[in-house]
Amino acid sequence: MEKTHRMFPVPLFQYEIENYNELNIQLEEYIYGLQKMDKRGLKVSNAGGWHSPYFNIKENDLLKKFLAIVHKYLFKIIKEFGWKYAVEKIQIDGMWSIINPKNSFNIRHNHSNSILSAAYYVRAKKDCGKISFFDPKEQRIVRTPLVEKSTEFSAKLLSIEPKEGHLLIFPSYLHHAVAENLSDEDRIVISFNIDFDK
Repeated sequence: MEKTHRMFPVPLFQYEIENYNELNIQLEEYIYGLQKMDKRGLKVSNAGGWHSPYFNIKENDLLKKFLAIVHKYLFKIIKEFGWKYAVEKIQIDGMWSIINPKNSFNIRHNHSNSILSAAYYVRAKKDCGKISFFDPKEQRIVRTPLVEKSTEFSAKLLSIEPKEGHLLIFPSYLHHAVAENLSDEDRIVISFNIDFDK
């Protein structure tokens, strides 16, 4: 008998929101409106880009509409993980936007103190900056063999080309970074963290 056990896989869930065009127009208007009110923004992982203040979800119907769409995907993810939590236990623990103009990027980081994190692409033109996820196994930092061919066992990172209307959801412990925006248009992403009410 011969068998390979694929132990402790790390998922990255990717979805395309249906009919996202109108939603993205409204979200873009909302985000640029925030930027006009707070030109400085926050300094977190952004290098040269603008990080919004955290959204006030409870007082905004557009954000509630967006989250209603997101929730149906979260329900699928909870089932896939085999977690015990019901949908009503889901808590959005912070939501914000980042506008990366040309030549800006985001340094490697993760989102501690939450279970899942997400990125939704409001505007993402060609060459606006891939998002890369890094292997979370710590031993790789200490010692690893030379790689002749990248496989699911030897890959050290996964890079995703962002597309408008795409939603990525991943474990919050995953380190990730965003490459430099080489396009002439802003890259606009909404990010948020997900936790569960115990």
